[in-house]
Amino acid sequence: MKCGFFHTPYNLPHRTARQVFDWSMKLAQVTDQAGFADFMIGEHHTLAWENIPCPEIIIGAAAALTKNIRFAPMAHLLPYHNPATLAIQIGWLSQVLEGRYFLGVAPGGHHTDAILHGFDGIAPLQAQMFEGLDLIEKVWARQPFKEKTAHFQAGFPGPDDMPGYEVQLANNAPWGGRDNLEIAVTGLTKNSSSLKWAGERNYSPISFFGGTEVMKSHWDTWAAAAESRGFVPDRQRFRITRDIFIADTDAEAKRRAIASGLGDSWREYLFPIYNKFNLFSGIIADSGTGVDPSQVDMDFLAEHVWLCGSPETVIRKLHELAEKTGGWGEIVVNSHDNMDDPAPYFESLQRLAKEVVPNCNVL
Repeated sequence: MKCGFFHTPYNLPHRTARQVFDWSMKLAQVTDQAGFADFMIGEHHTLAWENIPCPEIIIGAAAALTKNIRFAPMAHLLPYHNPATLAIQIGWLSQVLEGRYFLGVAPGGHHTDAILHGFDGIAPLQAQMFEGLDLIEKVWARQPFKEKTAHFQAGFPGPDDMPGYEVQLANNAPWGGRDNLEIAVTGLTKNSSSLKWAGERNYSPISFFGGTEVMKSHWDTWAAAAESRGFVPDRQRFRITRDIFIADTDAEAKRRAIASGLGDSWREYLFPIYNKFNLFSGIIADSGTGVDPSQVDMDFLAEHVWLCGSPETVIRKLHELAEKTGGWGEIVVNSHDNMDDPAPYFESLQRLAKEVVPNCNVL
């Protein structure tokens, strides 16, 4: 099993852009030195809690400070981008990183981001994502075309498009060719339509945790869709995201987690989101407590939602989860704002990579 990092970024709303940027650089260095495989960065345009509107700038800057970790925008929200421009930027950046890059794509799930870009809401975004990615793939193929779709236009110049003299075209296709570029898609709800689409196109699945039943449905949906198109589903490609906090003892890990940015994010931001998407129902079912969602508090989260405890406890919880869901290839820890007291958080990240992951067998 590998471990990855999802930098949503879940930062306190009063943080300045420079603070978020500098914190991102430090996190990239810490996770790279600890041995993390992947560092994924969200793209959001109006959310004060998740304020990184251009993940590619974080990726470009962090690449020079790290040695081995791979980076990905997770995800570029395709309806908000010109597909031809984005295709060139993605390919060029993957070449700059010489392969330490993969791509996440999504339609965009936040109403205020949609309003910013002139939409009435998020309903039409998924179809536009499909449309945009088809054009991106055509640009990467580097074959002459011109196309206008319902929402976009794009093309690629050929010999008949020269302006009276020969133009040498830059090759801004992905590093190593299109087949060498991994594309990943996230799923949030049960039987995710995004993961069905990902399976049909052989893109990798990432599961946002909403309980074991939801997580299992993410794998089943993706795998069935992949098989329907002749692809062989591989659990090594399956990533799951979790909130994780590790310390010497279970009690100390719980104390640190609740006092950390992890606790802040849930208290002040994530509770309404989980209620909106009815994500507590699966988690409550897993816990066996039968509590009402209104009764979920920090203690409940530390005991039943977060992977919180000593290394031995977290290993046990991961093995129990794998027995119920079938396993995965990469555990991805969510990012939270610990700028004011980073030492316990950095210790937890390092212990995940060095003490927990090497001692887990979840496939």
